[in-house]
Amino acid sequence: MEWNIRRCFFKMSIGLSLVFLVNLLTGQTLLAKELLGKNEVAEFLVHGEVIDTESTMYSTIFYDIVEADLPSDRILIDESTLYNNIILYIESPEREEVYYHNYTNPTTYRDYSSWPMYYLVYDNGDMEMLHSINFTEKISDYYDVLAFLNAHKEELLHKVSNDFVWPFADDIDHLYELQGQFAPQMIADAKAAMMRAEESYAQVEEKDTNFEAATEIIEEMRISYEALIQRYNNAYSESPTFNFYKSDDLIELGTTDALIEMVKEVIDTLPIVVQRRLSNFYFVPKDEVTNVMENSSIDAYVRPTGVIYFDGELGLGNEALVYAMIAHIIDFNSYSPTSLEYTEFTSFSTSPEWLKVHNSEWYKSKDSSYFYNDSVASFAQAFAGYTLEKYMGMQMSDQGYVDEDIANRPLSKAYFDDFFERHGFNE
Repeated sequence: MEWNIRRCFFKMSIGLSLVFLVNLLTGQTLLAKELLGKNEVAEFLVHGEVIDTESTMYSTIFYDIVEADLPSDRILIDESTLYNNIILYIESPEREEVYYHNYTNPTTYRDYSSWPMYYLVYDNGDMEMLHSINFTEKISDYYDVLAFLNAHKEELLHKVSNDFVWPFADDIDHLYELQGQFAPQMIADAKAAMMRAEESYAQVEEKDTNFEAATEIIEEMRISYEALIQRYNNAYSESPTFNFYKSDDLIELGTTDALIEMVKEVIDTLPIVVQRRLSNFYFVPKDEVTNVMENSSIDAYVRPTGVIYFDGELGLGNEALVYAMIAHIIDFNSYSPTSLEYTEFTSFSTSPEWLKVHNSEWYKSKDSSYFYNDSVASFAQAFAGYTLEKYMGMQMSDQGYVDEDIANRPLSKAYFDDFFERHGFNE
């Protein structure tokens, strides 16, 4: 396994400087099927069958599969297709929805993975749906640069979450497996969205009143984009790699270096199928963690994009915390809407199966302030207790969690015995 440690300036609002790995492409175009058979570029499989990931009702970009070291670098965008004026026309939808997929009734993978965010309505009630690719000069009369960037941010975040695979899933376990797959088409669309956003942002001058807000949007996009690319590469490379970013605002860098080594050791204990779900790790000052989470007792948190943030001066003896953060990523990989209305969602931690365990062994009705009354939190903590015992022979109380030992929760232990077996974590 290869570890790639990189430093960057990191602040939660502005000042982020990311260094991207760039591999030179040979320019030699290969047929996608030649690489797909070698698992060098993703296939999207449903019950072992490759489904159509190209067809879509939306206008879209084109790409080639070329030779390169990393799976993501093999996807080469045809920049002449970054924009077009083809807008999806809908006759009098006669309803108002928050999520615009309801207007279009998607049916294919590429339909679901696209995210139209704005629309134009005519006096007669007819509508034109705007996807990020349609934001041309014709549309700029109606929307400013922030709208343009936000459209691309939402398009990218939709892809990073990968939660649009729910129509193809039979149940939550199948959903989790599907969320570990990435079609090259989706990565190509994400690349195109990032290219358009960067191009637009480069034209915003510092004196522009939108500059600060635009900078915040583009920085969030950069972090999300790199997380997506890293997850794609980790899913389809021979072995996964992980990036560690240290804030220049940290004082005890020796402590941070030791913490990074501890995180590596924890990751190395986990099965490769779990490691492939991980991407990037950020180590920042404590106040940046607590400010984001609005909780002074929090030492780390996870974004739905799959990145983990730690108090960079946390110190050693916190393997349980690392396991818990990874559990949240596993849980996020099962999170998904259950319909186009986006009003109900599913996940491992909110499933009837876990809620039964949660209510029996974690929920404290007489203590409303108990942190693990939340089933999302209890799922992560139970996973941490299970893996801490399984891989390191310790209980949670050995690391200061006096009431969370997995040894005292037989239902939780049985749940994860079965969970690990179902998902091939023991292989």
